Amino acid sequence: MPLLSAFLRTQRFRAAAPYIRGDVLDIGCGQADILTYLDPGREYVGIEGHPDIYRWLVENLGDFEFHQLDLDKTELLLERQFDTILMLALLEHLKDPGRLLGQIPRLLRPGGRAILTTPSPWGDRIHTVGAKIGLFSKSAAEEHETIFTYRTLAEQLSKNRLRIERYRRFLLGGNQLVVCSAIGSLAR
Repeated sequence: MPLLSAFLRTQRFRAAAPYIRGDVLDIGCGQADILTYLDPGREYVGIEGHPDIYRWLVENLGDFEFHQLDLDKTELLLERQFDTILMLALLEHLKDPGRLLGQIPRLLRPGGRAILTTPSPWGDRIHTVGAKIGLFSKSAAEEHETIFTYRTLAEQLSKNRLRIERYRRFLLGGNQLVVCSAIGSLAR
């Protein structure tokens, strides 16, 4: 793993952790490293697209539920709701992020929250340059489909019945943290 990629991942987890509560759906879970930030006994479901990572999850973290899905092609057909839905460093990799975001309100329990991180335009430029010199993952930088400003992110969320409750930048403004709820749901 490139020198600073693990650092970036840890900073995303630290930014999101204070807002996580109850049962968790982690969309784009990777190797489910967020579990180290969660209290034991919490229900956790992970969604991962990469077949090798999914296989590793099932073999090594069998106490939890995992699903392998291509989020650009497959609907989230989960038959339950969650208190927290995580989408950390995910939306920028999707060809149509609105397709996934449109599914989130039905998966949130009343008062539930969706927590997402995404690079800011400035952070994406730094990431691209850093990837070229081996500081960050080159494949992750190349896979970015959409880079959001605050305005374009707020518009995409609103269009998909999600309301921003908290927004902040972190990592010197290079990343954005958004905590949102379903429109019509009261935050707890």
